[in-house]
Amino acid sequence: MNLTYRYSAIQFTHWASSSGAAAFATTYLLNKGVPSGMVGFLLALAGLCSCLSQPVLASLADRAEKFVLTKMLLIMSVMCSVCILLQLLPGISIMLMAVLYMVSIWSSDAMVSLLNAISVAYNNAGYFVDYGAARGIGAVASAVSSLIIGWVIAKFGTTWMLVLLLAARLGSMIALAGFPEIQQSRSAVSADHRSLSIGAFFGQYRWYCLSLLGIAFLGMYHAMTENYMIVIMNALGGNSSHVGVALFIAAMVAAPVIFFFEKIRKVFRDTTVLKIAAVSFFIKAVGFYFAGNIQTIYLLQFFQISSYALLAPAQVYYAKEKVRDNDMVKGQAFITAAYALGCAAGNFAGGQLLSQGAGAILLAGICMAAAGTAIVFATVTKSDFCL
Repeated sequence: MNLTYRYSAIQFTHWASSSGAAAFATTYLLNKGVPSGMVGFLLALAGLCSCLSQPVLASLADRAEKFVLTKMLLIMSVMCSVCILLQLLPGISIMLMAVLYMVSIWSSDAMVSLLNAISVAYNNAGYFVDYGAARGIGAVASAVSSLIIGWVIAKFGTTWMLVLLLAARLGSMIALAGFPEIQQSRSAVSADHRSLSIGAFFGQYRWYCLSLLGIAFLGMYHAMTENYMIVIMNALGGNSSHVGVALFIAAMVAAPVIFFFEKIRKVFRDTTVLKIAAVSFFIKAVGFYFAGNIQTIYLLQFFQISSYALLAPAQVYYAKEKVRDNDMVKGQAFITAAYALGCAAGNFAGGQLLSQGAGAILLAGICMAAAGTAIVFATVTKSDFCL
């Protein structure tokens, strides 16, 4: 049974909501009167909570006797929707609104590893799910969402942004509710092949876990530049509409690469793809620092083709290659959590550097991308003793 279309619908609606909320978080929170330092702290806290919660959620999913991934995703989607909805209530305090927004971003980010694990689980259960094609649809959703939300904010204000995010999240819940159950008990798995505990996982997959530090630094750079794109654009004379165009370009050029990633894997190993992505992030970081106008930023967004467009799907296959099937959900969770941790650190760093201007943010970005590239090159080709 082919589930690619339904899985694509989940990817589209999830990323339409998630990318829109993350990309314009700084714009939204600053517009509502939240202090810049608090903006960085809240976005970092959302990423940190995502990082800490994903392995826990994954461990629950790996150890559950019944398949629970879709149910867990539905619960997280409901939580995200409620947080968005509450922000639309009149008279809500600024700090409560900010906290709710933070929780909505956390719950959305925490879903990513579970969303990735669904494709692996259903393929293993005999269904057909084309992850690359579905994730490519998700990249298109990110592009469309960024463009529309950027325009909506500039034209109508931030309240209508919440309406669009809520509509996309409700669509995701509808798509999730229609997924078939996998009637496979996990209680019959032999003791030698049971899922490892979180602590044992770190001991068993040492090189894999070290490589996640490189992924974290790349996420740190990527999140800081995307979430504080409004600061970069303002320094060049732009506004939220220009941010939307920049993010639209990045997502649209990334979509075909992600969509046809299966073909790319026939030419390059997953570890080679990760190296290419890391170098591209570094080149983009240097280019951003020396960009003198908005048009140059637009051109540099084409590096998304060889940076995030390769990193996003390669993470999933890299984890699948390095981690055993019985630790599959945890393997996906740790690599996604590493990226989320990097995003949290990037958001926090960006918030602290906000008062020093765009130049400080971009210079820090070069350092983050350089560190990530060095660690990726040093670790991804190493094999753990158990594999």
